[in-house]
Formats: sequence, C-alpha cells, structure tokens
Amino acid sequence: MIRTFNFLFSLLLTVSCFSQSTTPAPKIPVDPDTKLILYRDIINQDGNKDILYDRGAEWFRTYYLNPGSVTKVQDKINGKIEGTGRLRLYFFDSNNTRIDAGMVYYDIHLEFKENKYRYTLTNFSLKGISRIPLEKWMNKNDPSHTPQMENYLYQVDTTMQNLIVKLKEGMKPKVIKKDEW
Repeated sequence: MIRTFNFLFSLLLTVSCFSQSTTPAPKIPVDPDTKLILYRDIINQDGNKDILYDRGAEWFRTYYLNPGSVTKVQDKINGKIEGTGRLRLYFFDSNNTRIDAGMVYYDIHLEFKENKYRYTLTNFSLKGISRIPLEKWMNKNDPSHTPQMENYLYQVDTTMQNLIVKLKEGMKPKVIKKDEW
C-alpha cells in the first residue's frame, strides 16, 4: 500500500511539476570541500542506536520498490545502512508527451547513534555510456549547458526533498492505538 502510494505520488509529482515549460532554479546543496551535491543532516530522534537502525531498515523496505537492489551495507553493530538509489528523469516534448531522459544514481547513507541519526545523499550521476556527474549541469558557463538541465536538477531536488520528508516520517516512533472497547 505504501509503495503504491509512493509510486503514485512520484508519478503525480512528475506530471504536475514537469509538464510546465519553465521550472524554478533549484537550490541544490553543494559540499564546499568536495564540490559535490550533498544532502546531509543530523536529526535528533529519541531511541537507542538499535531501535533507530531498525526504523531505518524498515524505511528502506517501504520507500524503495526493490530495497534489496538498493541496499549495499547493513551493519547494525556499527549503526549504518548504505546503498545506491536511482531515479528516472523525464522531459516533455512539444506535444507534451513525457519522454524518458535517463537514470540518475546516488549514494544514500544512514548512520545511527544514541538519540540521533544522520542521512547523507551524494555522488549523483547520470547513467550513460559513462557516468556524468550532475554537478556538470550546475555550470551555466559550460558550452554543453541547456535550459533542460535546470529542469532535470529540479526533478532531482524535488525527489530528494520528498525522500527526506518520508525518511523523517519513517524514523518517528510508531503510534500504537489501544483497542479500548
């Protein structure tokens, strides 16, 4: 049910946001040291390392359609889950037909400690004959830069912002309703 909702939400988001001819310029976070796109935050959340790890593992299983293909490291002892996620990019032609523009890969890392966890999303690249780092799209002075690249960056940013919201929701303790009758 949750996977179906995630898929339908993503599809609706894609159709509604990207059918427009212009998209706002995204505010993509970039690490000042590595110059790579980097979404990272430390979230304070009640729970010990093992409880937070279990919630993170459960979130992976519900967020990704095929979590086994995404997850590369599951280390409960050291409190970390690592993987490689994917998202598909689209563009719309002059007839407003949605066309596949390629697959973006990114690294996702979740790390857990007492009463807090950290997520890191980085190493974004477009899969092709060779992998193209998305940071190249951010250089408007590059001769190969096109306005469509802004749309692609907007799609990536919107998807990552949605992923972060879903992760934060998934890391909260589950509310158990008592059956009082």
